[in-house]
Amino acid sequence: MAKFVQAYFKTENNAESAKTDLQKLNVNQEMVEAIPEDTDLTPIVPLAGSTNSGGGTFNFTEVISPKHDQNGALSDKRHLTHVLHFTIKEEEYERALKIVKDHEGHMKRTDFE
Repeated sequence: MAKFVQAYFKTENNAESAKTDLQKLNVNQEMVEAIPEDTDLTPIVPLAGSTNSGGGTFNFTEVISPKHDQNGALSDKRHLTHVLHFTIKEEEYERALKIVKDHEGHMKRTDFE
């Protein structure tokens, strides 16, 4: 089964670089576009602060804590400029997340709950 992913980036270059690296996996329908100004970025969190727990899931303990959101993650979101959309097979999802993380990507919090 395929998963639809949206990853948000601070620059078009980061989004395009992630897209290029994702070509190593079995991705489909990949597209980079500018984020519309009226997009609600409230549920978006950075992958950079996540850690792989070894069980196939990402742990966002520090990234989504209210203290961090007040001082970092939420205030930083207005600098997100581009979104990368793609679909990926479930068995390659964790590898795709690592690529997004390596390019300083952000994703919706609900994608990890």
